[in-house]
Amino acid sequence: MELTLASFLNTPWGMAVFILADIAVFLAIVALNYRWFFKRFFDILFSAVFLAVFSPFFLIFLAVSAIYNRVVNAYPALFEKLVFCGKKGKAFAMTVFATERVLHDAEGGLLPEEERMTKFGKFVKGCGIKYYPLLASVFMGKMSFVGPRPLTLADAAAVSEEDKVRFSVRPGLVNSLARYGGEKLTYDDMFEEDAEYVAHINFFRDISFFMTRFAQKVRGDKVNYLGEVSEKSYLEVLLADGKIAPEEAEVFRADAAAREARRDAARNERERFERRNLFR
Repeated sequence: MELTLASFLNTPWGMAVFILADIAVFLAIVALNYRWFFKRFFDILFSAVFLAVFSPFFLIFLAVSAIYNRVVNAYPALFEKLVFCGKKGKAFAMTVFATERVLHDAEGGLLPEEERMTKFGKFVKGCGIKYYPLLASVFMGKMSFVGPRPLTLADAAAVSEEDKVRFSVRPGLVNSLARYGGEKLTYDDMFEEDAEYVAHINFFRDISFFMTRFAQKVRGDKVNYLGEVSEKSYLEVLLADGKIAPEEAEVFRADAAAREARRDAARNERERFERRNLFR
């Protein structure tokens, strides 16, 4: 019997080949248009899905955290808000669950995170629910699932013009350093890798970076793949290396504080405007 295309497609092997061909075509379309369309599309799609799926767990942890904080008075607030430099240098607030007490040493310096973190905080951070609010930042376009590691406004102000290419894309929940970092990583290494990432944004590379970090979390890897980047701020490194003077560092910090104040003032004004319109 002569085998035609129609009859072949009606066989299990034919259906398998047809499905695989469709998948290959779809992946090719995604890969070719990933940087300009599908990266943001997938950010919106999957952040919305994860927000919906994990919302019951978030509400449970929120209730438990509120009760825990009321009993032991561990945190000043249930959430921490930190302001970072986003795409095109715009400031944005990153909100996460509070997991550390505010404790200082005899000289007034903040104690290391490990010494301030509560037992409940370790559990919240370990299971990843601490970062659940960041999904909202991804959905709103302030962050991406994969992108350069966020920098504070003060550190961002000290970045050289050459290295500011990292701010041409959204910062990420996961970054390429999960794969290419290590205990000896420096800020210069990070900026070099950021420039490489921006120049070669790729669908399959983003998947590999995300899955690498996911595998590290599942395995419970304790290796510090961020090196000095997780131990010191960029300003502290520049000061220690003698690349900037203390006066310059204070200028950068003052500039960051002023930008944050302007951002808060603009947000408060916008909220007042919205409230006035609501009750008209």
